[in-house]
Amino acid sequence: EVSEISMANPRQNMRNLVKDVFVVRKPQKIHSRSRVQRHLAAKRKGRHTGIGKRRGTAEARMPTKVLWMRRMRVLRRLLRKYRDQKKIDRHMYHELYLKSKGN
Repeated sequence: EVSEISMANPRQNMRNLVKDVFVVRKPQKIHSRSRVQRHLAAKRKGRHTGIGKRRGTAEARMPTKVLWMRRMRVLRRLLRKYRDQKKIDRHMYHELYLKSKGN
């Protein structure tokens, strides 16, 4: 049997040895994600996000351009809503539209 095992190169030979219980197949190692999931759950609650954990600049983490775009879209949506509800006329809308951008 020892010579058979040492000579067993092709997969089929190995399968036969496993089937005849000359070779015992080890169970697969378990790679659990429970720790990762626990950590992510804590991060969702706001843990592990202090200054020491931050690698990128504030700009890289949340670009000011994105914040600006969101703010502009909210204001413009509000102006459009007011114009459609006849709370402001089109002249006032245009004036406020230009003012909302700043400068």
